[in-house]
Amino acid sequence: MMMGRIPIILFTLLLSAMSAAATTILPATRKLSGEDLMRIRASTDERQSTVVEWQGQVLSYKPGEAPAVVFNVRGMNIARAKKLPDGSYDLLSRELQLYLDPITDKVLDVWQNPYSGKKVPVVHVANNPVYQTFPTGVDYYGRLQPGGTYTFQLSIPLSYPNPLNPTSDPKSPLYPYQGPFQAKFSGIESFTFTFSALELAGKSKSLPSTQVYWTRTSPLLPFMATPSTNTTLLFVATGSKVEGGWKNLDGTLKNVIEKTLPVYKDAPTERTSPGGGVSSWSYFARSEVLQAYLKGAVFPLPDR
Repeated sequence: MMMGRIPIILFTLLLSAMSAAATTILPATRKLSGEDLMRIRASTDERQSTVVEWQGQVLSYKPGEAPAVVFNVRGMNIARAKKLPDGSYDLLSRELQLYLDPITDKVLDVWQNPYSGKKVPVVHVANNPVYQTFPTGVDYYGRLQPGGTYTFQLSIPLSYPNPLNPTSDPKSPLYPYQGPFQAKFSGIESFTFTFSALELAGKSKSLPSTQVYWTRTSPLLPFMATPSTNTTLLFVATGSKVEGGWKNLDGTLKNVIEKTLPVYKDAPTERTSPGGGVSSWSYFARSEVLQAYLKGAVFPLPDR
């Protein structure tokens, strides 16, 4: 009797397994709501700050020359998502990125500029605040990947008047930024987020295993003081959310926050200005930053 029932039991188990598998088949593309995006990138809990950490390299390339690694980079962003009355989201953040020696991986205070032959102070990224708005009525889609994950790609064309205010006065410290090609800043920034389909289907306010892949093109950085060399920088980095916040960052970043930038322990709570906030170009254009640079100060500067 028992031997005769075994095939029936196995058949029943097989049907059950097939049914379960059928219910877990994931669509090749998944439409993402604004709330989904905030769960992927940060958290829909406005009381929470979300930390993302990354590391990578900066390469330079110029027509007719071989690309070269200029810096290693290590950075972090601490962000808060706020839902607005119209259903859109504001992402309010602060951003820190350190430029490292590509061989020793040590933080650089001074850089030997191969284009001018001069040593210049290194102005690390300390952009505070940084804003990004995700409007309503825009469709976003995730693409299914092997292993039950999705990827979401976001590219941002960058083009705006150069905040360094180019001048033709050769006595001005901003003179290196003059010329018809310096009137506008232009570049491309691209993010690819990878996240768990299982986490997305859950009810958590933040997807903890989010990974991010970042690329960016830009002219030479302001502290290099040689923007007219027809050279482009390519930033390539990978990162992830940091469980436990800023205290669990890499020791180098954590040390800078503790000693110099304590405000980076928490994200902004309110937007204080329109637009995208601070960039490396607008930061360098501040009179106190430019004067500190000209005096050979060590960056990042302490919180004001």
